[in-house]
Amino acid sequence: MPKKIVTAGDRVYLKFFDLDFFHERAKEADADLCPFREFDENKFKAAIADADALIVIDRPLTEEHMTAMQKCKIILALQVGYNYIDVKAATENGIIVSNVPSYGKEQVAVHALALMLSVYRRIKIMSEETSRGGWNYNVGKPQFDTRGKKLGIIGLGKIGRTLVRKVQGLELEILAYDPYIADDIFEMLNVKRCYELNDLLDAVDCISLHVPLTDETYHMISAKELTLLKKEAVLINTCRGKVIDEKALCHALKNNIIAGAGLDVLEKEPPDKDNPILSLSNAIVTPHAAWYTEESLERLKVQGMDEVIRVLNGGRPRNVVNPEVLYK
Repeated sequence: MPKKIVTAGDRVYLKFFDLDFFHERAKEADADLCPFREFDENKFKAAIADADALIVIDRPLTEEHMTAMQKCKIILALQVGYNYIDVKAATENGIIVSNVPSYGKEQVAVHALALMLSVYRRIKIMSEETSRGGWNYNVGKPQFDTRGKKLGIIGLGKIGRTLVRKVQGLELEILAYDPYIADDIFEMLNVKRCYELNDLLDAVDCISLHVPLTDETYHMISAKELTLLKKEAVLINTCRGKVIDEKALCHALKNNIIAGAGLDVLEKEPPDKDNPILSLSNAIVTPHAAWYTEESLERLKVQGMDEVIRVLNGGRPRNVVNPEVLYK
C-alpha cells in the first residue's frame, strides 16, 4: 500500500497553484500526495490519522493532532518559521519536525534593504504625489543622508548576517543584538555588539528585525521600545508580524514618535481592510512577499520535498528542528 503525504494550509496553495511537482516527487517514496484544503478540524484529523508525512504552512498543529497521527514520520514546515507547530508534542510522539531554513535568505535581506531605503527616501508619499499629477518634492521632506547612520539588526542568524553583507556598500555603522550568538560572529562580521536590546534601540537610526516568533520575541517591540528610538528612526520588519505590537506602532507612526516603518508582515494576515496602518503615509506594507523570487520558490519546493523523501525512504533529514527525536 502506498505511503500517504498530506498537504495543508492556505499558503501552500497560494504559493503553489498546482501540485504537479509534489505529486511526482511523492512517487520517489512510493507515496501518494493527498491535498487537504478544508477548514473542518474533524475532517483534518481524519485526513492525517494515517499520514506518513505532513507538509504545512501556517496551519496550527497541536498535541491533539500529534496524538491523532499514528504513522507520521515527518512534519515539514514548508517555510522558515514553525512556531505554529507543537514541537514538544511532536517529539514525544516520535515525529520529526523539519523546515526549509535557507531557501530565501538572500531575498528577505534584499527586501528588508529595499523597504529601509524606500521609507528613508519617502518613496510612497512622493509616488502618490506624482500619481495625483503633482511634481513637488517638498511633500517628501525632511530627508537625511544615510551615510554614517547606524543600522541596528535584531537577530543575527542567516538572514541578519546576509543583510550585513548587503548594506556594507552604504557606509552604515552596523550594530546588532542577539543573545544566542557568540562574540566571534560579531567580530567576524565587523558588527558592534549590543548586549542589551535597549542599548541598541537608543543608539540606532534604523532597525531591521530578523528573529523567529517565540514567547520571548512576541511583542518584543512595543510602546516602551518605540519610545526609546529616535524621532527620525525607521523600523523594518520582514520576520513575523507578532514580533511588533502593531497598535503601539500605529500610534507611534501617527504621532511622529518614529519617522516611518517598512513592513512585510502584520499581526493578522491578510489584514482587515480597515487596518489603519495600511493608510499611513509613513508606512510601506508589502504582502508577506520578502521571501519570493521565482528561484527561491523553486528552491523551497525542491529542498522541502528532498527532506520528506529522504525521511520516508529511511534516511536522516538535513534540517531537524527537534534533533532529540532522532535518538528516541
